[in-house]
Amino acid sequence: MEKIFSVSVTYNPDLDLLNRQIDSLCNQVYCITIVDNGSLDITQLKDYLSNKQFEIKKEFIIVYNDKNIGLGSAQNIGIKAAIENSASDVLLLDQDSVLKADFVSNIFAARHELLNKKIKVGAIGPVYYNEVTQEMYPITRFWGPFIERIKPSEKPEEASFLIASGCFININVLKEVGLMDEKLFIDCIDVDWSFRARAMGYKLFASPKVMMMHTIGEKRLNIGGRSIAVHSPFRRYYLFRNSVFMVKNKNIPIGYKIREIVFNTLRLIVYFTVSTERIKYLKYSFNGFKDGIRGVGGECPYKF
Repeated sequence: MEKIFSVSVTYNPDLDLLNRQIDSLCNQVYCITIVDNGSLDITQLKDYLSNKQFEIKKEFIIVYNDKNIGLGSAQNIGIKAAIENSASDVLLLDQDSVLKADFVSNIFAARHELLNKKIKVGAIGPVYYNEVTQEMYPITRFWGPFIERIKPSEKPEEASFLIASGCFININVLKEVGLMDEKLFIDCIDVDWSFRARAMGYKLFASPKVMMMHTIGEKRLNIGGRSIAVHSPFRRYYLFRNSVFMVKNKNIPIGYKIREIVFNTLRLIVYFTVSTERIKYLKYSFNGFKDGIRGVGGECPYKF
């Protein structure tokens, strides 16, 4: 029997959504792993998880960090716990990811089908949709600096990289490719891991038979018929800095690097034009760029 461990990282979670997630996992995974990254109301979260653990009588691993140590570091705590407990696979999740009843069985079956075709599968993930707009996000493949947006159909499609939430990875693949890059803290962690896996000959797939709700960015902005994710000025620090890390990364293709440079510049211009916090955007972006050049990772040290 497969021992599938889910790994969810929480930070000030909505307890109603977290409860829905745990309920959706109960009959699908062997062990539910939750790594809290220094939530402010930790007493309430501890009380909830303690009661929930007693209620459902499920294998649980719960880790409480004293502070926010970053998404990559928290994911690695969960992955290491899975490895130590002889897990077969890890399912990475955001704190607000809620699974459909057949999520794990479908994603497992899709991977099994690919493996039977002698395909070296690094990871497989779902197709994402926006619950508010009912928009189904395309599967993306990079051709140099250009993106091919593939409309989900029936069969798994190869993707250039996978979003972490819903990503299903075999433990042996994680041991070979390595864990998440902790210096990135947040953003680009899944991109870095995906391209590392691809550099080692693994292929990544998204399966249209596996759906998951996911909203990219804090809001969406429509410009010239294109929808782009808008993030806070503070988040731009990580996006700019980690973008520089991606450009310096030997595993990242040159086309993706060109795209990072061009689109980060364009996004900064757009955000500066439409935002009411223009100076903050500039300060966080500039310092992110500077720290990326210097190779400074970890938590953002600036407060503007």
